[in-house]
Amino acid sequence: MKTQILIALAALGAVPAAAQVQPLKKAVADDIFADHPSMDKNATVMPAADAKPVAAIFSERPIGDASVARLPGGGWVLTGTTLRNGPRHGVELWTSPDAKKWTRVGPAKISGNGIAAGDVSERYLAPSVTVAGERLFLAFSDKTGCARIATGSAAAPGGAFAASPCLVEDAADVSLFVDADGKGYLVWSGGMIARLEDEFQKLAEAPRFLKPDQKLFAKHPPVGKDWPVRTRVGTRGATLARDGGKYILAASEVTGRMRTATEDLFVAEAPTPYGPFSMRALAVPHAGRGSLVRLDDGKLAAGYNPKCDDGFALFCEQVGLVPLERAPDGRLRQAASVITEDSAVAGRKALVVTESMRDPSVTLGGDGYYYLVGTLDGYGYHRPEGGVKLWRSADLEKWDEVGFIWRWEGLGYDFGTNIAELWAPEIMWSARDKTYYLAFSVMERGVGGKTWLYRSTSGRAGGPYENVTKSFFVNGIDGFPFEDDDGLYFLWGGGSIAKLNARRGGFEGPVRQLGDVDGDHVGYEGNGLIKVNGVYFLTGAEWHGPLRTHGTYDMMYGTSKSLFGPYTQRRMGAPHGGHGTAFKDKQGRYWYTMFGNDPTAPWRMQFGLVPIDIGDPASIGVPRVERPGN
Repeated sequence: MKTQILIALAALGAVPAAAQVQPLKKAVADDIFADHPSMDKNATVMPAADAKPVAAIFSERPIGDASVARLPGGGWVLTGTTLRNGPRHGVELWTSPDAKKWTRVGPAKISGNGIAAGDVSERYLAPSVTVAGERLFLAFSDKTGCARIATGSAAAPGGAFAASPCLVEDAADVSLFVDADGKGYLVWSGGMIARLEDEFQKLAEAPRFLKPDQKLFAKHPPVGKDWPVRTRVGTRGATLARDGGKYILAASEVTGRMRTATEDLFVAEAPTPYGPFSMRALAVPHAGRGSLVRLDDGKLAAGYNPKCDDGFALFCEQVGLVPLERAPDGRLRQAASVITEDSAVAGRKALVVTESMRDPSVTLGGDGYYYLVGTLDGYGYHRPEGGVKLWRSADLEKWDEVGFIWRWEGLGYDFGTNIAELWAPEIMWSARDKTYYLAFSVMERGVGGKTWLYRSTSGRAGGPYENVTKSFFVNGIDGFPFEDDDGLYFLWGGGSIAKLNARRGGFEGPVRQLGDVDGDHVGYEGNGLIKVNGVYFLTGAEWHGPLRTHGTYDMMYGTSKSLFGPYTQRRMGAPHGGHGTAFKDKQGRYWYTMFGNDPTAPWRMQFGLVPIDIGDPASIGVPRVERPGN
């Protein structure tokens, strides 16, 4: 049996204290990124100190496609697709005075237009509930796919409902929006809409499809998967709500983030029910098909009702509420008071917040201090600005800035007039050589990336550093020096590795390619290595889901008894943790560096740490976040 490594992200109680938040320095934004819609448009926000995981308000029985509304007087009403452990036909209804204790009042007594009174033999999928004044509306599609609206009394949810005729055929995920002027709109599928006649008995117009305003994409038309979706807000469960003068269209979609079936809630906003709508924004990760509802304080909240296919949802087939807030640019997103993801990463805090940082690297030095470097100034300093800056810590909590330890000296390479950006520095203490090594990459516009290797001539992390050769060390990016029992190795690119010679100025032996048992790379960039109890742990970064816009930049890993592999099939190690380094601290604990490169990470482009447990079982384990009562 192959020995494998278990990575278990530590629980929220072990979070180091974050430094006091200070304004970020203005970052240099490359042209290719300056207008990219992913820039700082987080769906999540750094959790507040008292942030709590979203809790289920409804767990009476398994339910999907949940829809929640407020009753006159402050009560609640809820419906959805009933799944197991009870009746599954008709439209089930529950009410509650406080969103805590629920009373079943269904199945709803729907009759008229072909539905016989008392007939609950038919199963309706994804019904929704709407309250407008004294009336309670149920929207659903029948077994033939006809969208219908049943009208009842908000004062008597258990009373009779009068069903409309078939409003539209081949409809799914039907909902009703009633505007302040009393006009009703039928909304279905991923964004179909049509205004209804006054009594909601037939359509008043031809259906149309709601999507982001195409003029928003005129400057940068979408290129492949690296640009936002322009043809829809979501694929199912569309619903419409109003927030002041804005109309909010919400719809869900399964994107494949985190290498699992995450169904996220997206929103777009417009001045009218028909648009023009903004670009879609990911508002609530893992929410499933969500309804929008007002809380007691008047603020908007989204329903949270994930499916069990989502491996990182906090629960499944139950219903919770996620309070929403406005981001600085006005977008709706989950509030800082709540955590929506079931991983310890979701509750972490950034540790260096005085400036942006990517690709962080930490080493435990020979003097007992920890040293940190990373890509700075947004997406990397442009030559001749900046360089490699160093931070130092005695306890992994408080990090002191040491200053620049390298400033574009000794490269032995002529960039001419090309723009050159400094990327992904790595620092390593070598016990064998009793000094520090510094690797970094320079991305030359129009040419590609090259990596240099420098060595401290003083044996101190602060340098000075000298180039181990006369020019760049290797073609490619993301260099990582690694010390094994028999010498030093250099890892770069998507898994290239070779042993350094005695002078450390070149290679001894062939360059090999590391991969897993399927022949795949273990992360396409940002690879790192650590050896624990004779087992090599290879990490790497991989995007899952829509690249940059709504995907996740995750840490993958594989293990092997041999440095050169093959490694076990690549697996998820730390969600949102792409391009970091694993290291062992003075107490024997293991950590992984993280910077947050995707819009559902708990922070964006700042340095933080994720504790990891390295053990012996055959698969990754990500512990559940702490919940009240656990």
